[in-house]
Amino acid sequence: MKKIIFLAMLSICLSANSQWVQKTSCKKSARGIVDLAIGHLANLEYLIAYGSANAALEIDPKCGSAKLVLAAISSSNANWGSRSSKLKEINRSKLSKEEMAWYDYLSAPNDARDSISAIGIRDNRSSPLVNYLGTSPSDFSTFESFATKFPDQAASSYNMIAYGHMNGALGDPNMDQAIAFVQRAQAEHRGPNAYDSEAEILAMEDRYSEALDMQLKAIDFGTFASPYMQNAQKYWAKTQIESISEQLMKNQMEMQDAIMGQDAEAYGAYVHEDITVTTGDSNLNPFYEFTSENVSEETPITWSSFNLSEMDLNFSPNMKTAVITFQADGAYVTEDNPQEVVYATRGSSVWVSTDQGWKIMHSSWAPRNGMVGLPDME
Repeated sequence: MKKIIFLAMLSICLSANSQWVQKTSCKKSARGIVDLAIGHLANLEYLIAYGSANAALEIDPKCGSAKLVLAAISSSNANWGSRSSKLKEINRSKLSKEEMAWYDYLSAPNDARDSISAIGIRDNRSSPLVNYLGTSPSDFSTFESFATKFPDQAASSYNMIAYGHMNGALGDPNMDQAIAFVQRAQAEHRGPNAYDSEAEILAMEDRYSEALDMQLKAIDFGTFASPYMQNAQKYWAKTQIESISEQLMKNQMEMQDAIMGQDAEAYGAYVHEDITVTTGDSNLNPFYEFTSENVSEETPITWSSFNLSEMDLNFSPNMKTAVITFQADGAYVTEDNPQEVVYATRGSSVWVSTDQGWKIMHSSWAPRNGMVGLPDME
């Protein structure tokens, strides 16, 4: 009998130790769900934490830990964030000792949080949650210490340790170690963020195809409005950079042909209704808005030739903006001067990726050194 009682007590203790909060104001029936919420919060999966915390509150409307999760994932910005109002709705006196430490931490200004977390840890040395408040990216060794002390809650720390190995905060940068630790995080916690982290590490080594595969695993946890979609689009674009570059240079040439041919309809394929296109001509007059009306209007110039060459292309880090640089050569006559003018400029254009494909946003032209661009035209 004593052995049975001992094993039962041991089981209860082990169950309590595997929870982020050992003593909580929540009913027993809600504790498992709110523990999931805190785990997702620690792993930066705020939307999942939000759903889990609200599920816990459906079971126990007085669950303090669930209310603190909702406060923690809300913004502390005084102008539009709701964290302060959520904290005001919580009766601190009804919280457990650990929850009080978390409440005080969330209520404190940023410059006081280190001292508040130190007090909380001193008074709650065996609490995983309170100890986690003392970890910080300013000292990656704090995550190593936490993972050693609380292996059951170490997934988020493994993820941060991976970044420490990636960025050199834990010695010389070591991508193999970074991937090893982020995979430990995946093994310990069922959530999307560690897959996003591994994708980021792979992308750092230009392994974009592998990064895309990993990012898609993160998106698979919830596809609609996924916060991981943007990086997936970037990694996909990185794998397609050659074909995208070719298409953009083709777009540039076809758009220019449409302008030269005064074909407003063809030009319209390269503009977005919500983007104001601006341009600066090679006569160095002020920049102006360029529309389909400009394409179709009569000009005092007749071109005998016009060609673009020496195109080069560069992308923004998120692959959403591209800048094409080029040279333009041609010849024209004007209504006032039948003598042919040799035209030689260098130009650039800015293209942006939209929901309708790549669209032009800006262009700029200037005469090449010692050469001639457009005449001054009113």
